[in-house]
Amino acid sequence: MSLKKLTSLLVLLAIFCLALGLRTYGLNWDQGNHLHPDERFLTMVETTIKLPKSLTQYLNTATSPLNPYNYKEYQFFVYGTFPLFLTKIVGEISHQSSYDQINLVGRFLSALFDSGCVILLYFLAKKIIKSSYLVYLPSLLYAFCVLPLQLSHFFAVDTFLSFFILATFVALSYKRIPLAAVTFGLALASKISALYFAPIFTLFIIIDFIKHKNFYRFLLFCFSSLFITFVVFRFFQPYSFVGLFKPNPLFINNLKTLESFNDPNGWFPPAVQWLSKKPLPFSLQNIVFWGIGLPLVILLLTAIIKIKKASIKKTPLIMWLSIIWMLLLFIYQGSQFAANMRYFIVIYPFIILITVYALTVSKLNPKIVLLFITFHCIFGIIFLNIYSHPHSRVQASSWIYQNIPIGSSITNEYWDDPLPLYLPMHDPNSYRGTMLPLYDPDITEKWNKLQPEIDDANYLFMTSNRLWASIPQVPSRYPITTKFYNNLFDENTTFTIYKEIDSYPGITLPFLKKCYYFGPTNYPYKEKKNTWFSIDNQCNYPGIYLRDDTAEESFTVYDHPKILIYKNNTK
Repeated sequence: MSLKKLTSLLVLLAIFCLALGLRTYGLNWDQGNHLHPDERFLTMVETTIKLPKSLTQYLNTATSPLNPYNYKEYQFFVYGTFPLFLTKIVGEISHQSSYDQINLVGRFLSALFDSGCVILLYFLAKKIIKSSYLVYLPSLLYAFCVLPLQLSHFFAVDTFLSFFILATFVALSYKRIPLAAVTFGLALASKISALYFAPIFTLFIIIDFIKHKNFYRFLLFCFSSLFITFVVFRFFQPYSFVGLFKPNPLFINNLKTLESFNDPNGWFPPAVQWLSKKPLPFSLQNIVFWGIGLPLVILLLTAIIKIKKASIKKTPLIMWLSIIWMLLLFIYQGSQFAANMRYFIVIYPFIILITVYALTVSKLNPKIVLLFITFHCIFGIIFLNIYSHPHSRVQASSWIYQNIPIGSSITNEYWDDPLPLYLPMHDPNSYRGTMLPLYDPDITEKWNKLQPEIDDANYLFMTSNRLWASIPQVPSRYPITTKFYNNLFDENTTFTIYKEIDSYPGITLPFLKKCYYFGPTNYPYKEKKNTWFSIDNQCNYPGIYLRDDTAEESFTVYDHPKILIYKNNTK
């Protein structure tokens, strides 16, 4: 191996290790409390399913112990099974398969696959970036990208999907069609929404046909790609079928049910947030301000402005295909009723790649470029700060046990994780607790039941902004509940705010003695509405923080939710 290749390998390995280190920092971020609902479900599935004794049993949908559908509690399962199977196997081999261990195995694998994207980006960058130094830049920038950093901390399927979609694009760019078919099959077996990439796969084959004008080569690529993709998907998502080719009706019905959650006229509580959002602008807002971050977006826009027409004409085909894929996914997914941030992770590597390519042809001032790259890396680091201290629900639980008398009547919002959590030497059952189904349709019967429970409670816990940031935004659907929240926040009830616990991206600086919060907020209190700056004298971790209250719900409610505790002054 030449010195140049060895150096290149070592640099790439260093970036990979950096990315993996960032993604595994604070991996047990919820201190074993399983506070991500999708992850919690997958963890329960993992601890229920069993490894089959033979390949024949594995492929038998009706009898396989690995099939979630063969357990009555998991008749609704729409996740890709490749990540599920891989996590199960690794957990069994490493003897980390219990309920409190397997989720950490899944998180590590999620981080590992997303870190693999930095290697794939390097090989893709080699096709379009001539500079021997800048060819590493896409990998480095992706290592610090916020949304991939966050999703790598979750045991879910999104990072697996992103890795295999990018791997498919890289294989196609290097004209490795059979390999691309394999990785595309694995992408489908990670998440069925990988189908959105099919037009790009088809475009690569059509472009190859135009270039070679060989119809037999075209047919060979078409049929071989379909065949290989199907075989890989069929093997790694076997329970989507009840015969060799016949789809499993249960799987199809599950997908239809999942699609119904995307209906604004349906009733699915987590979807209430979307009733007040403009899909495309809100999706763009989340990518710009939180997922990618302003430093890199400003750099990209500046570079695009500086690009000359002559340079545009010389843009490599791979770049045009990257742009087409990015726009195709963003427009389609961003136009849906529900457009969660995680749905867009598959285009993040391409956004990074497009940014670096724009920098190479725009010839921006290197000092300005270095400055914005530094800000981008800092943005990733300050986000990771949320994992440097206990989860806000753990902090709140500890505070509750210390400050709220045992036996007190407490109430939580249904459809959100209740407090307090189980902590060593403490049991939440020592309190008299109820759950308020505030997402239920706003009818008189609902409030005839809820109001006595609320009046009887000594304390009211809101463990994230999931309900209070969504329900009051649609008063036409929830007129009474909206009035309840407005009165509560304006302190026109018997309840007053007793304790607030925040967990924001930022820098912890104990010597400051206070918390300084910057950025927009949807705080519910009258005196804090529409303010871009505030100071908290009683926060747990003094420092400077960037508020992300206005980000898409799932960006905050799992790993760093705001906790509000109200006290009933009549009790």
